[in-house]
This record gives sequence, structure tokens and C-alpha cells, in this order.
Amino acid sequence: MCIRDRYQRRVHGGSIKPEQFKEIYGTIDTGRSRWNDLKVNSDQIYTWNPESTYIKEPPFFQNLSLDPPGFPTIKGAYCLCYLGDSVTTDHISPAGNIAKNSPAGRYLQERGVNKDDFNSYGSRRGNFEIMERGTFANTRIINKLVDKVGPQTVHIPSGKVMDIYDAADAYQK
Repeated sequence: MCIRDRYQRRVHGGSIKPEQFKEIYGTIDTGRSRWNDLKVNSDQIYTWNPESTYIKEPPFFQNLSLDPPGFPTIKGAYCLCYLGDSVTTDHISPAGNIAKNSPAGRYLQERGVNKDDFNSYGSRRGNFEIMERGTFANTRIINKLVDKVGPQTVHIPSGKVMDIYDAADAYQK
């Protein structure tokens, strides 16, 4: 047996004991008092709070069909982003802080949330309204359709430079 293995056995043998696991995991089914004291309803289905800015029922789960209609034909679409080769998932769906003047920041402010309480995209990922506004919201994204770094694009046919979400929203209307 090598020196490293002997050292590991000595350290583990002197510091990790079966009693520790029995103590911690022996009551895992009963939980702690703080957890057990939480007030919950007995509904089988989650009761959505429409005022929540952290978790919100997504409309795309409503009226689901076992026989989906298929994809509609796309007509008159414009390019939102022309991105290079160094795009990561953090550019597409950031987990960092929500900027005050971003579409997600404006959404939160419209609902009375102070900037200090915005938190991050990662913490608000249960709210589809935040996440759709956060798509391509990374402040370091490079969209070759505009001449500056940041989450912006050019809206066609107006030619106006705007946040990517705002352009996508304008195209939907």
C-alpha cells in the first residue's frame, strides 16, 4: 500500500465515524422543526401566486394536448442576433445579477421590487417572465448586428437599436 493510501486511511479512520452518519441521516425522514413547522395547504396541485416575482405559472403548460398541432409556418421573421463562435450558455441564459435598466429589471420595478431586491437571474429562474427577458441579456454578448457590446439588436424595419427582448416583443405585436 502506498504512503498516500496509508495516510488517507489514517485520516479517515480517525475523523469519519459511522455514528456521524447515523446521527445525521437517522432522522432524515422526519426533518427538522423549522421544516416541519412550515405552513402548507393539502392541495395535490401547486397553488400559484400570481403576484410572485420568483415563481410564476408558465402559460405554455396550460391547455397541453396529447396531440400537439405541430409547428406553424414562420413568415416575415427577422434575425435578432448574429453571434460569433465564442457564445456560451451564460450569454444565452445568464445567471448573474439583473441590471436595473434591463427588460427584467424594468419588469421587477413595475411590480414594486426595489433594485436591492432584484437578486439574480438564477434565483428567479422559476419565473418565465424574468427568464424570457433575460435571454441574451449578458452584458458582454457581442451581437454583430449592432456596433456595441451588450444585449442589444436592431429592430427591422424601424432600424432602432433596442434590447433583444424588446425587439422580440415588438415582432410579436
